[in-house]
Amino acid sequence: MSLRIDGESIPDLFIGINPMLNRCLIIKLPSTYIPDFQSSIKQNLSLELFSNTKFLVLTLLDRQYQDLFDDLVISIYNKIHLMTDVISYTSEFIKTYYKWSEFFHDNRTKQLSDEAIRGLFGELIFLNETLKLSGAAIVNDTLNSWKGPYDSGHDFIGENKNTEVKTRLSSSNYIKISSEFQLQPEVDKTLDLAVVTINPDPFTGITLKDIALATKDLVMAKLGDYSIFLDALSQKGLTSVNIGNYDHLKFIALDITTYSCMHDNFPRLIRSTLPDAVTSVSYKLNLFALTDYLTTSKPL
Repeated sequence: MSLRIDGESIPDLFIGINPMLNRCLIIKLPSTYIPDFQSSIKQNLSLELFSNTKFLVLTLLDRQYQDLFDDLVISIYNKIHLMTDVISYTSEFIKTYYKWSEFFHDNRTKQLSDEAIRGLFGELIFLNETLKLSGAAIVNDTLNSWKGPYDSGHDFIGENKNTEVKTRLSSSNYIKISSEFQLQPEVDKTLDLAVVTINPDPFTGITLKDIALATKDLVMAKLGDYSIFLDALSQKGLTSVNIGNYDHLKFIALDITTYSCMHDNFPRLIRSTLPDAVTSVSYKLNLFALTDYLTTSKPL
């Protein structure tokens, strides 16, 4: 059983359910076009060409990924629904399948610590606030700037400025700096320290999953590439299915305070000023001592 998605799509796109009750996205190809493609079966997703009907069928094989499959359908539709060239839209359909299939894997990684979840929560709060200010033309650049899950030198890496994000509980005036590289600027770039203040609240707080869904809504609304965000989450073993494992942790985001790390007197231990014999450092910064370097404070 299948239904055409809408009357606006130039390619013939249908949503359907196969005899095994699996959800499908179907594109009907012109009878004269034969794509150079072999059917593919991934862990929880498949793509099959039926040469007799000219149907290219994308099928969800595990129902627990239904929400993610809906996101994949929207992503494909947004990319190809106005394309007129069959080679272009078929190629984009297939490429998107291969790109997204990695997010349908059952990644069984060890449970993240509460501290790691708090850190990711703060980074997503910062990402959301940045996305709200990003026009549609640069939303993908904003998503690509988030490097925290990749364990890069700084959490957000831009063309001219990097930002290190720290999350603190409102009950603490300290933040932890875990290496001598976190507050060291790159050559020809400025560096900000952004501190996200949160409060645990099991009743009215939001979860990591909630803020991830809010991020998805922002990206989709601006027609961004949601797979960039999914790829970042996957670096920490997080998927649309297992991110709910952390729903017991709920927070209220209170504010984001930003400090400039470019002042000569900014209190920090960085690689360029440490003796060679010191190979690694970690320390705590007292936020009360950073008031001279404060640039912005935004309530949330």
